[in-house]
Amino acid sequence: MALAQGRTTLGSGAEAALRLPGAGLPALAGEVVLREGGAFLVARDPGPEAPRLLVNGTFVAERALAPTDLISFGPYRLQLRRPGGAFALRVANLKAEAMRRYRGLNYFPIDGRFRVAATFTPSPGAREVTVESTQGGPQKLPYAGRLDFKLLGQDCTLDAFLDRDEPDVLFVIFRDGTSGRETYGVGRYVYVARCADGTAVLDFNKAFNRLCAYGPLFFCPIPPKQNHLPLRIPAGEKTYAAH
Repeated sequence: MALAQGRTTLGSGAEAALRLPGAGLPALAGEVVLREGGAFLVARDPGPEAPRLLVNGTFVAERALAPTDLISFGPYRLQLRRPGGAFALRVANLKAEAMRRYRGLNYFPIDGRFRVAATFTPSPGAREVTVESTQGGPQKLPYAGRLDFKLLGQDCTLDAFLDRDEPDVLFVIFRDGTSGRETYGVGRYVYVARCADGTAVLDFNKAFNRLCAYGPLFFCPIPPKQNHLPLRIPAGEKTYAAH
């Protein structure tokens, strides 16, 4: 949910801007306030018997939120996100029907052919690349450099980016011949470990779906055209029948 400037109230009641219904949950548990360029959680104390807004398992009356903070409210879990630079809350309900029907992830069998050595050529300067996203318009990704490798006898190249949540590895977004058929149509993602000698290990068996593959409320970058590989890669995470 996108956060408006000012205050966004949270609770189970109809008057809450972000309504989180549930038996026993207080009608108004607190609010998220945008000010001073940040997002602050201001929690109310509804009493010792009622569920409260907790940050990383602890009740605090006010706290500046970071993307790594996990907010708990009854069965709900919330996290701060900034798609396209705007503040938003990611909301999950642990008792939702989709959670109860969850049967695990779906991956291709591990295949050593799709774990290859690559040469990493870093970008000579700091710059950002604009890519489209599944929601919210274009996104800017910090560009890290280029990966060159050989896969199934073909010479391939992928642009690599940096993920602020995983700064020590390369972030690669790609499409291939399985996209939209055996794997998620938008594309898949893989983190790549760099070696000190300028090489990298590119393991497509670890390719995974971003959260936009599981629900319509998530924001995910779309692989640019230069990261569309002209071959089929039956490795990593598969697609699912429905969100």
